[in-house]
Amino acid sequence: MSDDDKRPDSSSGEFDDEEEAEMDLNDDFGDSEQGEEEIEEDEQEPGYDAGFKNSDDEGYGDEPADEDAPIDGVLTTNLADKRDEAISNLLQKEDLGIIQMRLKDTVKILQNFKELREEEKSRQDYLDTLKEDVCASYDYNPDLVDLLFNLFPPPEAVEFIEANENQRPLTIRTNTIKTKRKDLAKVLI
Repeated sequence: MSDDDKRPDSSSGEFDDEEEAEMDLNDDFGDSEQGEEEIEEDEQEPGYDAGFKNSDDEGYGDEPADEDAPIDGVLTTNLADKRDEAISNLLQKEDLGIIQMRLKDTVKILQNFKELREEEKSRQDYLDTLKEDVCASYDYNPDLVDLLFNLFPPPEAVEFIEANENQRPLTIRTNTIKTKRKDLAKVLI
């Protein structure tokens, strides 16, 4: 099959003139002004890159380059920075025991608000403190805590959240048609 047979018929309306057809065919079939000798030289050069990248190549796709990748033969790490950041985060967090005590005190104050409250604090201040403490001690989402405190009074909301933290008892149901309880107990033991 010759090159003329490969070209689309210009009478079909696909191309306006023969020059455009030749340009498009050259682009489609990879013909370029670079000769075969030059292509062979490029392929033999070390580090030849035809514009294609493997997934193993650095910079493939939109993935960021590895921060710990060697630069000029030296491995750079940021372990010290990460360690310092983790230590500072731990030091900034309050002790869980202190948060739990403050949580119980706040609930007690909200139950008997008129007698136990501080004069400069409003009920909303106590509720905000209680919600922050619940979020900190139980790792709840603030929106979920707001929802629970809208559904229940503060003592019941805290009770509900504490009940959710307890693990449910493990139970095993037996199909007595297929096996007897004693046989299953023997197998499990």
